[in-house]
Amino acid sequence: MKIGIVGGGIAGLTAAYRLAKAGHKPEVFEASEQLGGLARSFDFAGTKLDIFYRHIFTSDLDVIDLIEELGLKDDLKWLESKMGFYYNGVTYPFSKPLDILFKFKALSFIDRVRLGLMTVYLTKVNNWKKYEMITAKEWVIKYAGQKVYDVVWRPLLEQKFADKAGDIAMTWLYGRIHSRIVSRKGAGMKEYLGYMKGSYQKMIDALETKILSLGGMIHKSSPVSKVIINDGKAEGLKVLGQDLKFDAVIVTPAPAVLKKIVDFKDPEYLARFDKLGYYAAMDMVLRMKKSLSPVYWLNVADKQSPFVAIVEHTNFVPKEWYNGDVIVYVGNYISPEAELYKADNETVKKRFFDYIKKIYPSFDEKDVIEWKMFREPFSQPVVTKEFSKIKLDYKSPYEGLYLANMSMVYPEDRGMSYSVMLGNKVAELIVGKA
Repeated sequence: MKIGIVGGGIAGLTAAYRLAKAGHKPEVFEASEQLGGLARSFDFAGTKLDIFYRHIFTSDLDVIDLIEELGLKDDLKWLESKMGFYYNGVTYPFSKPLDILFKFKALSFIDRVRLGLMTVYLTKVNNWKKYEMITAKEWVIKYAGQKVYDVVWRPLLEQKFADKAGDIAMTWLYGRIHSRIVSRKGAGMKEYLGYMKGSYQKMIDALETKILSLGGMIHKSSPVSKVIINDGKAEGLKVLGQDLKFDAVIVTPAPAVLKKIVDFKDPEYLARFDKLGYYAAMDMVLRMKKSLSPVYWLNVADKQSPFVAIVEHTNFVPKEWYNGDVIVYVGNYISPEAELYKADNETVKKRFFDYIKKIYPSFDEKDVIEWKMFREPFSQPVVTKEFSKIKLDYKSPYEGLYLANMSMVYPEDRGMSYSVMLGNKVAELIVGKA
């Protein structure tokens, strides 16, 4: 079969690789001049660096298996992480259960116990469906208390989802906590995370090489303007004004993009698109002379902050990978309609730098060697109650048209491993049908 794939991100490339291995003829069409989507890299500090902060958990088996299959196992390093939590002007250690129990003085001792018990309980539950009918706000207040919600979860939910924070289903929070805890090992519950030396660009490059060697094709700078539908069946793609015929089509971009290139007729199906909201991601990447702190990942629980996290990458991986320089990501999830998202880079930089200075008074802009800013409009699906009723399926209403976008990984949250899972599953459906 000849299969057209819209989007050269991880899902699209994984699907193309699986299909090519099975003897089919996939063709990938990527609008950008670069493959990888949200996982793409850029040249920085003398090497390749991911545009957004990135790591994987030990539970991310889909991406781990793919990395090993591509012969890149030796490049994947498992390292201990150090987490922090900034609240009300104080940075608290937040890596291990004992940190929270004995050092997180933003909560009373009994509330710290409640926070810990909440986490332990959620790791033992293996039924996500029980959380579909209640919001994270409602559940946390009911079972862990108002104070735990106000200090820990409210600021993080509001930072990530703004005015939608109170609508986020408990399923989303359950999934994040559940996957995180299984990455912790030992009596002290240390957290080990994975990162690929040389960035995840190595995996993207390896996928490209494999697809081409197996007879597949990849077209960069080739935006798809339309999926051609005739008599209820997908028959091709319109690319750069040219109609191309295919036996099947896979569309991997976000629902908002999907809706623009496919003429869906069913009003009930179309109504689901209006409920599939996304938030944008934006981050600033700094190369610096000096470290900000010993913390790898600092959650910033302050509604006034223009970002939700400071991720000092070189507190996780060795600085030697970057010629001894310090690499820091400052990131946020935000509505693509927000003033900050639309602001010019210099304005955003000033807002970010001013708040970094508030958290770390020793921060000096003179120590910044260079910086870059990145924005992506469709990054974080907004998971509301009963999301399973509105999420899209791999099979669309049209014969031969398959979908694979990040909103479909529910009840899991966004992540690179789930992009691999999407590619694996949609390819499996097509191979099975063939």
